[in-house]
Amino acid sequence: MTFLKSISARTQFITASLLALATVGFALPQVSPAQSSPPVSAATKQSAASIVAVADSSAERAVLENGDYLFGQSPQPGVNGATYAVLSIRNNQTVGAFYQPNSSFDCFYGSIQPNQLAVNVVDSYEQMVYPYDIALTLDNSLIAGNGAGAYTLEGFHRLESLSAQDIEMLAVCEADFAE
Repeated sequence: MTFLKSISARTQFITASLLALATVGFALPQVSPAQSSPPVSAATKQSAASIVAVADSSAERAVLENGDYLFGQSPQPGVNGATYAVLSIRNNQTVGAFYQPNSSFDCFYGSIQPNQLAVNVVDSYEQMVYPYDIALTLDNSLIAGNGAGAYTLEGFHRLESLSAQDIEMLAVCEADFAE
């Protein structure tokens, strides 16, 4: 199974830019605009304020609310050759399984972080544990209320309902790895 393991370049660039902006603002609070380099125009200040506002609203948005989720590389469930992730989230902790239809599944456990699903995957045959990260991406078309459901796993589609087999796999993994 192949999964995307890193944050996209665009997300890394935006994060680095926002961190640089925040660092300058916090590192030099005693420096007044008159002491700093050339004067900053009102348009530039407004643009910087809007970037910070976007960052603040993203930070307030729930990544993935408590509940059970199904994501698939295909927008349809049960497509042979496509990989699926079924997971349960409780207080930013997750337990779940990666699988392909008509094949075995591998359980995982870990946490939901603001920009990624950080898990340990347990190989179903050898019982070896492998750390694994999948980037979370924001899908603005899914925003409802305070942002519930707005995030998806990068490279995956969020599917609406879990099948009986999804629920069974999830129960097996929860029995083995839920805290």
